[in-house]
Amino acid sequence: MDKAQLEQLRVQYHDYFSVEQSVLANIRPLPQSLPGEQEFLQMIPEPFLMASEQAVLDRSALKALSKLGELAEELAAYLRTQAKKLDMMMRYVLMQQDDANYRQHTHSFGGSALNFLTQAPLPEGQTLEVKLFLTGADGAVYFLATVLDNEPYQAAATDIAAQPLAAGAPTYLVRAAVSRIRDEDREVLVRASLHEQSRQLKRKALEREQQRTQEGKL
Repeated sequence: MDKAQLEQLRVQYHDYFSVEQSVLANIRPLPQSLPGEQEFLQMIPEPFLMASEQAVLDRSALKALSKLGELAEELAAYLRTQAKKLDMMMRYVLMQQDDANYRQHTHSFGGSALNFLTQAPLPEGQTLEVKLFLTGADGAVYFLATVLDNEPYQAAATDIAAQPLAAGAPTYLVRAAVSRIRDEDREVLVRASLHEQSRQLKRKALEREQQRTQEGKL
């Protein structure tokens, strides 16, 4: 990858919001340079395509029912129940794609960025194959990322992303830009990061409220 392409990815890295969250991922360095769009599409494992199509169908069905008003409430509840069952089955299928040899946890992620910890810095421009297994019903996403840089990182004892690494060894934070992804899968990343941000803000608000309550009792 030439310097111009790398600089463009550095700019794109900031296109979308990123959130700190430890999410299970398979991150595998690829021997070849970044493939073209058509070659990338052929690389996507079938379960990831199925999961994406299922999510689109679920949203389309519920959106259509919302126009029917109160008459559709029971039907919508039934469809949500069935969708939840399908999500559970699909997650089981997707988890068969998890390879322990490349298993890691993210430090943070978003629609255009992926950060994770490693004990050996990766070369700038390195292409990475990423299988990101999001929590709950957010699904899983397959994409390619490109390493932008590495920086020394002091991992805390409670940092889940650092737990697979050997204790006491140097740790690096790898910053990578999402460089090949389908539009619908980028939307999944964006929604998942925003949902996590919302959950974190609610948790912090609850903690502050509990702290004020405790201080009021003193």
